[in-house]
Amino acid sequence: MKSRLFIISCSLILIILLFGCSKTDESKESNWEDLVKNVPEIVMNEKEIPEDILNQIKLPKYSTIPFEVKQVLVTPQTSFSEKGPLLIDISFIGEEDVLHVSNLFIKEDRTLAAQETVTLSNGLEAQWDEQGNAKVLSWHDSEDNVVIDLMIPTPMGEKNDYTIKEFLKMANSIE
Repeated sequence: MKSRLFIISCSLILIILLFGCSKTDESKESNWEDLVKNVPEIVMNEKEIPEDILNQIKLPKYSTIPFEVKQVLVTPQTSFSEKGPLLIDISFIGEEDVLHVSNLFIKEDRTLAAQETVTLSNGLEAQWDEQGNAKVLSWHDSEDNVVIDLMIPTPMGEKNDYTIKEFLKMANSIE
C-alpha cells in the first residue's frame, strides 16, 4: 500500500514538473513565432529577411489584434547593413482594416507630434495620436534600439472606431 502511494505521489510530481516545463517553453515563444503559427498567409515583400532580424521584430501578440487577420505583408524598407537604420513594416490585413506595425531600428529617440502621452505596462512612455486619417501609438525602446509604431489608417470617408485601450492592449503584449 505504501509503495503504491509512493508511486502515485512520484507520478503526480513528474506530471506537474512536465506540465510546468511545457508552460515555460511556451512562454519563451517569440511574437514572430506566435504570428507564424496563427496567420493564414505571410508574404515577404521584396527579399527574405534573415531569421536573426525576424526574431528582433517587435510585434503585438496575435490574439490582441482587434480584427480578423486574413494576410500579413512584411516589407523591409532599407538594407540589412550595419551602417544605417533598418525599417520593417508589418501589415496585418483584415477584411476592411489594416494594422501597420513598423519597427525602425535606431539608437536615438525620434519625437512625434502627439495628442497625448501614455505609459505602457513596461514603464515606457508612448505617444498617442488619433487626429487625421489614422490612429497611431508610437514609442522608443532604448534597450533594444527600436522605435515601434502601431497604426490603423481610416478608410476615406469612414470612421475609425478603434480605441486607445485596444492599442495599449496590443502595445503591452509586445515583448
